[in-house]
Amino acid sequence: MELSRRTLIGTGLMAGAATGLTGCISGTGRMNDTSPLPGWTAGYRNAPAAGFDPAAMRLISGKVPAGLTGTFYRNGPAQFSYGDETAYHLFDGDGMVQAIRIEDGQAVHTGRFVQTPKRINEQAAGKFLAPGFGTPGDPDYPVTSPDDVNAANTSVLMAGGELLALWEAGSAWRLDPETLESRGTKTWRSDLESMPFLAHPKQEPDGRLWNLAVNGPRIGIYRIGTDGGLEDFGMVDIGAPAYIHDFAMTDRKLIILVQPWLFMRQKAPFADGLEWRPEEGLKLLIVDKDDFSRQRWAEAPARAFFHTGSAWEESDGTIRFDASLYAEPVLGSGAGAGLARGEFDPARDVLISNHTMLVIPPEGEVRFEETGLSGDFPQNDPRRHGTRRRYTALVGGPAPAGRPNPSTLMLHDWQTGDTARFDYGPDRMIEEHLYVPKPGKSAERDAWLIGTVLNVRTQASEVHVFDVADITAGPVVSWSADYSWPLGFHGSWAAA
Repeated sequence: MELSRRTLIGTGLMAGAATGLTGCISGTGRMNDTSPLPGWTAGYRNAPAAGFDPAAMRLISGKVPAGLTGTFYRNGPAQFSYGDETAYHLFDGDGMVQAIRIEDGQAVHTGRFVQTPKRINEQAAGKFLAPGFGTPGDPDYPVTSPDDVNAANTSVLMAGGELLALWEAGSAWRLDPETLESRGTKTWRSDLESMPFLAHPKQEPDGRLWNLAVNGPRIGIYRIGTDGGLEDFGMVDIGAPAYIHDFAMTDRKLIILVQPWLFMRQKAPFADGLEWRPEEGLKLLIVDKDDFSRQRWAEAPARAFFHTGSAWEESDGTIRFDASLYAEPVLGSGAGAGLARGEFDPARDVLISNHTMLVIPPEGEVRFEETGLSGDFPQNDPRRHGTRRRYTALVGGPAPAGRPNPSTLMLHDWQTGDTARFDYGPDRMIEEHLYVPKPGKSAERDAWLIGTVLNVRTQASEVHVFDVADITAGPVVSWSADYSWPLGFHGSWAAA
């Protein structure tokens, strides 16, 4: 197999009638569910090839709060098998973007596959062809560009009026924001065609975007204006071809985390070329946003990570941001493959992290302030990206016995050290919950958390909205579809 001239680097993490809701129980909310029942495999079944036409969701409880009007977009893998053949890794399934439009008290769901060359060619052949993070692929499948293997399955973003499906090893993919129809690759500049565009762009409160192009030890930096046009692109050297899924940003700096999970061999599947070298530690490159040549390094003990929270810089130059850290890499080669086959191995598929505040002093080593919380998919107030903030929303907690995915939504207060929790109960598998500011409000708790859930008992996908002021009180409004769609990774909110 001929590989592209650019290193093809793997992608993101994985991520009937409904019951009523109960209120606060000993300071921790919880869904009023029964004992665990089978059915979690609905989260890893193929979606219909034609997608999901617009369909109104049923109101379970509550009332849509005033001001919550817009579209909740999500992205994730939705093609897990062809016949008896199953993808070797969840990261390799073709992306399907879901849109939940909330307007006039109603929620309407639509879902469409992103029509990449990989998707079109494999659908025509009726089998997996492209090499992936964990899937070897057909050795005769021609790969001349990262976009020949682009699954477009990790996240989704509105930029300059365009909806973009993201996958970090290749281009962003343009979609119609209303119909979700695919419109081809997004090329920011002619010489950047097929240049990777990471699945976790960082957005300043005024709308300017920053993102990375992971390309071995050479990392590109995108600066994109509020109109969606490229303002600048430059390169920095991180010294090693590390696996990078996310980064952090203050109002003046970018922080690139170089974990010692390194691409030592270029081969398919790409995860087989990774090696964990903890003796090299975790290195952090801090880059000035106004001048990419102004840099400094900081060092910390070895940790693996997928996701960070937003960062800020204190008056003395100290930088703080949180991240879900792991003692060693998770979801490497082979991990996650069993889920698509209906197999669950707790030792492999239940992920244990320690959510941590990383403190980078102006000089000296990084300090870890560990919370002991096992969670991931951190979300913060977008009005405060790059500046000091107090709260982080997470999903996590122990997974109910007998199935993957946690069931608890958490809101951690870094000032007091307290963590508010809402337990959805053993019948629901929860996904990332987004932090959505209330229109016309400015306080950090003047916001909602909106997220998707798979109800394994009713075999239906649900959408729930919480008030950040008191998540233990339970959702303020909830809807259910009459069907389920596959579990995804990341999403975004576009206000009307």
